[in-house]
Amino acid sequence: MVKIDWKKVKTTIRNWKPGEYIRQTSIVVIGVLITFVGSELVTRCSEQKDIKSTMLLIRDELKSNQDQFEDVMSEFNKDKRISTLLMEHDMKLRMIPEDSLRQFGFVLGHFRVFSCRRNAMDLLKNSMLMQKISDKEFLLSLIEVYERLESFRTLITEYYDMKGQAVNPFHLSLTDEQFNSLLEGGYEMWEIYLSDKTVRNFMRTPMEYFHSSYKKSVEQEIDKMIRAIEQRYGTK
Repeated sequence: MVKIDWKKVKTTIRNWKPGEYIRQTSIVVIGVLITFVGSELVTRCSEQKDIKSTMLLIRDELKSNQDQFEDVMSEFNKDKRISTLLMEHDMKLRMIPEDSLRQFGFVLGHFRVFSCRRNAMDLLKNSMLMQKISDKEFLLSLIEVYERLESFRTLITEYYDMKGQAVNPFHLSLTDEQFNSLLEGGYEMWEIYLSDKTVRNFMRTPMEYFHSSYKKSVEQEIDKMIRAIEQRYGTK
């Protein structure tokens, strides 16, 4: 280890002229500033890289939620179509072509669950990265998309809970003869279903449960958010 001769250092500094002292001091200050700015740039670059990585995870998460949403809504729409068909004919089965009724033979036994994935969104919210995104309107729109999906989860869960409360006790009360008739489908099956007051009343529900443009509006909101993320952070 080299021993510093402080006496020599003091002598050297004492012999500096004013201009040379200022020049040497400036070099030190500039060196510190360069180090500070460089460190700040590296930190900022790392943060932006982390933000981009997280936002692309959110993009993928939204796509997954969108696929699940479309799948669940597709199943629900079968309930809605048979409900609409029955209501349009005032529950008078024989006025409906039997082939049309057979298309929905097993609809009342179908149940679905929607689980909104939000791990990537929670990662962003629980980190310091969210504070580094300056566009608050963009963040607000992102939060609103997830709130819309959570709202759908609540609504569809309530719908299938209601369906279960109406249909499950009915299925458990069937005689063997009625059960075999249900398997045959057509008029006989639906006459057995609608003979039950609770099931009959429930069949009025799906037609008006979601407004006609609900599915399209949710899909458009998700699509818009996915495009906004890709415009800001790229696709990969």
